[in-house]
Amino acid sequence: MALDKELNVITEDYVLRRTVDIYFTENVLLYLLMGKGKMASNLAGPTAGDTVDGGKKIKQLLEIDEAHSGSYGNTTKIPQSKKEIYNAALFRWAGYMAANTVDLDDQIQNAGDQALINMAYGKLENLQKTIRKKMSAQLYASAADADCFLGLGDLFNTTTSDAYGNLTEDDLANWKANVITDALVMSFSTMQQFHRTAKVGNNKQGKPNIYVTTDALKDAFENSLQQQARYSDTNLANAGFENILFKGVPVVPDDNQASDYVDGLNLEYLKIKTHEKYQFTKPTWEYSKDQPDTLTANVRWIGQLVCSNRKAHVRANNVSTS
Repeated sequence: MALDKELNVITEDYVLRRTVDIYFTENVLLYLLMGKGKMASNLAGPTAGDTVDGGKKIKQLLEIDEAHSGSYGNTTKIPQSKKEIYNAALFRWAGYMAANTVDLDDQIQNAGDQALINMAYGKLENLQKTIRKKMSAQLYASAADADCFLGLGDLFNTTTSDAYGNLTEDDLANWKANVITDALVMSFSTMQQFHRTAKVGNNKQGKPNIYVTTDALKDAFENSLQQQARYSDTNLANAGFENILFKGVPVVPDDNQASDYVDGLNLEYLKIKTHEKYQFTKPTWEYSKDQPDTLTANVRWIGQLVCSNRKAHVRANNVSTS
């Protein structure tokens, strides 16, 4: 069998067996935003069906106002004017790729089919790790360029004239970033402040359903609890994510999170939308046109982190352990 055909056969087998595991199991936000299946309590990760089929930008409708209302009696005149109740946030596309090559030196030095196959497996796994690492880090940051995620750094940007989703706070007062800049010490009462600050209504579904912080701050919160009050979300724990519960909501550390930061997120109002043709494209080994002994493969993804209600989330950026 020709080398390119043999490598593509093992690629097909590798991708079908391993894709979900290798993309999502080391970053809690990617796991919840892009993983399949239900999570504990009210956490539900969108499935692969959470896709869009194209367009210049991703459009997210926003309900921004109420209809005319008031008391009603014998002499009441009901308003007849139209009232605008919808607006839309527009999110540009982001994209990520990883690529690697098997060249003539690799084929000479890795004698035999099995050696080449083992090397190809390793390079495929490295592609997956590389693209995942890049996406994981940039979820928390502000976009470094026009092709990066509009990450949490953009969602929590407090400059009122800066557009997020093509809307500014100056355009829409409710499109305000919830950021607590006061110096705080991590504790149960501090978590209560986060819980009060980010909300859509007063029911549980309108409050954050995940808190992402650092190891040190997660430990500080855990230490503030009585021993008998320390519980974990077992589904997240079984997936490899250490956590401690606050009001039934996981507080999870992530190495990508900035020091002294706590992000309270409601994943009902924060989604990763994926272009249906670029859902981590299957790597295909192809010969170079001008180098007949060189094969290259890549993985590509296109989509965006999309917010539908900015006040559903909160960031504190000055939290200490004591």
